[in-house]
Amino acid sequence: MPVREIERDHYPQNQQRPHLMRPMIAVLKGKKIALTTMTTTSRLHGTTLILPNRQKKKKSVRARQHVNPLARKFQQPTVLSVNWPQDVFQNLSKPLFLDIGCSRGGFLIDIASERPDDYNYLGLEIRPIVVYHAKERIAKHNLQGRLDFVGCNANIDLERLLTSLTTDKNTENYDSSSSSSSNNLQMVTIQFPDPHFKSRHSKRRVVTSELVQILARFMPTGATIFLQSDIQSVLDEMRLQFREHPEYFQDTYESLHEYEAENILGIPTERETSVLERNLPVYRAIFTRT
Repeated sequence: MPVREIERDHYPQNQQRPHLMRPMIAVLKGKKIALTTMTTTSRLHGTTLILPNRQKKKKSVRARQHVNPLARKFQQPTVLSVNWPQDVFQNLSKPLFLDIGCSRGGFLIDIASERPDDYNYLGLEIRPIVVYHAKERIAKHNLQGRLDFVGCNANIDLERLLTSLTTDKNTENYDSSSSSSSNNLQMVTIQFPDPHFKSRHSKRRVVTSELVQILARFMPTGATIFLQSDIQSVLDEMRLQFREHPEYFQDTYESLHEYEAENILGIPTERETSVLERNLPVYRAIFTRT
């Protein structure tokens, strides 16, 4: 039986209930029959009604800017695939570029796109949802086999990750505790980390003495560490952590009050771009593995 017309039911303004779905009304033989808009078609006595296909707006994913790395859930080792890193890098003999606190991965995507054959690029980020979306971007930029992102707490998983990437780990003489058991970790960047301003939160900061020693164990002589922050005290504290191990790392400058004027990599992070656009300073330091 044909339907004469379809009209939208208009509620009085003072009776709107925005959290409920407004129904459609089909007029059939003078009788109004409520239809839902959840489906694209509905059948009334053998007659197919084509209803408007309302597409839901894609919700933007928002992630917390700051998390507590000392929370229990971030103290657990991250889960890796059985074949990691062989299943994400085509050539494990290439030098490694490590970005600790990579956020959405824009910096690594830019540098890997510009210099795809120079390194294997690995980004570490503690916020799982951010890493999920960073990994989605790898294929979009045709960087499979060259770039990977791992969701983890660097102070929990760094040694395990670098051990997995060590090219000589299967040899009989491999010793993960030996300073000579190094892989091709040639470049490490720590850029604009969470400042954790409050003194009682100082233990949450990413650069610790233990992290410095782990990096030293896996970095060959001449490898580089590049630090950046738009907060001077944050950069100074990271710098002091590395300066406390002069047997491993040497600062470019003797004075703590001297900073690198330029980004030595030539490719800014999203945060760096935002800071510079507002004509604010960026503090930088470079360390070399001795």
